[in-house]
Amino acid sequence: MDKTTIRTLDTISSNIGDSLSINELTNRMKSKYGSAYYANIYEKLQNLKKKGLLNLEPIGRSSSIKLNFENYLLIDTLSDMEIEKKLAFLSDKTNLLSFFANMDKALSDKNSIRSISAINPAKNAKLNRIELLLLLNETPDYLDQTIELQKIALSLQRKFNLKINNLILNTNDFIYLLTSDEINPAREALSQQITLYNPQAFWRQISEISQKNQIKTFQAETKPLSTPDSDLNFNLNRFGYSEFGTNITQGKKFCIEYIATSLFLKEDARGLDAVAVILAKNSFNSNLLSFLCQKYEVAPILLGVLNVLRQTNPKLEVENTVKILKAISTKELPADEISIRQKLELYNAL
Repeated sequence: MDKTTIRTLDTISSNIGDSLSINELTNRMKSKYGSAYYANIYEKLQNLKKKGLLNLEPIGRSSSIKLNFENYLLIDTLSDMEIEKKLAFLSDKTNLLSFFANMDKALSDKNSIRSISAINPAKNAKLNRIELLLLLNETPDYLDQTIELQKIALSLQRKFNLKINNLILNTNDFIYLLTSDEINPAREALSQQITLYNPQAFWRQISEISQKNQIKTFQAETKPLSTPDSDLNFNLNRFGYSEFGTNITQGKKFCIEYIATSLFLKEDARGLDAVAVILAKNSFNSNLLSFLCQKYEVAPILLGVLNVLRQTNPKLEVENTVKILKAISTKELPADEISIRQKLELYNAL
């Protein structure tokens, strides 16, 4: 597969859910790769359309470009694209070859793993960090599998002096996050990943989801510390928490795990109480919350809050998150139990 075709498919597949015209596709390829030429891209699109891999739906004078997931060969084509992306990424990252070889060896007998992708690997490699999206098959021992995989990652992290953050999701959680109307890491990851292990299974899963539900990727990586107060207040109100006198205006919808991480990063005592309230009153994803708090180095604060909730609001998500955090050797930063209890009582969350 030639370079322009790979880049074209990569950009289209990274923008699932967007109505891309050829002009918009060209602009996004320029932004991502530094250069792109309309005539070359037009030619590649026509070839891909002729093979039945793409649909070009007329919209006015332009066309909307869509992957044709009904074509049996599309999954294999996207898998080839992922392999080419992996080769290109690792060609000048020889220092990572030993790490990935050891990772493959450590995970080779884990039948629960459906696919493994690196999230934004070029950026993270410069920070001496690897972020992995591990998709698991449906399994009754989801938590046990998560803990085992986190322990393996911790061992590799210590061996290679490389920070590893794992987002581990089973099929149901992945479907929920990809089709959610909230900004969340799964929607962001789909726009900037390289699938390292079993790309066919990864794209087959995307195909199955997209044929039943609307998937829309989110291009920008959320920076929780930079979340505007207006968006924080809007989302806190959605999750059942608002302070007296706060002006609530329409804002962007963020997942509860992003809101909790943002408040932890602000290091404000009222924010910690707010996190305790919303986690007590709402469901949340233990793996996603652990991933974000580990990534942004606020996991000790989270563990302190959760240990209070274990006494006041014992529920499965709290227990599971505590077990995951302990598996990655998180040291607790104790929370103010009296203050949290008072807020939980005020918001009828006890």
